[in-house]
Amino acid sequence: MDCPACKKPMVILEYQNVELDFCVACRGCWLDKGELGLILNGRMELPDEWSLVAERKSGRKCPRCGGRMREGRLPGTAVDVDVCANQHGLWFDENELRDVVNARGGAKAAEPLATFIAEVFRQ
Repeated sequence: MDCPACKKPMVILEYQNVELDFCVACRGCWLDKGELGLILNGRMELPDEWSLVAERKSGRKCPRCGGRMREGRLPGTAVDVDVCANQHGLWFDENELRDVVNARGGAKAAEPLATFIAEVFRQ
């Protein structure tokens, strides 16, 4: 699958039984529908409160279906993400996934994710 931001091929990383599609070039990350819920709370689905705030059209296309994505802020965070309009998943630019996990799960939840990615790429 190609990165929706820089169009380079992404690699698949497995983190706590969740496949993260990670772009080595721009360090962004794609999560399929339900995977953010697994990372945050061990459940596939997120609560209804996770509708985007200040939603608008994104300039990016979904790497799964090629459809235009929407962007907006995830509630309870200061992070704007791109979401497939057909609900295939979410795109996080570099460090945004860490920031969402930090905001919603606390720093103790974000630390293992950041460490995992750093160790995989030795950074």
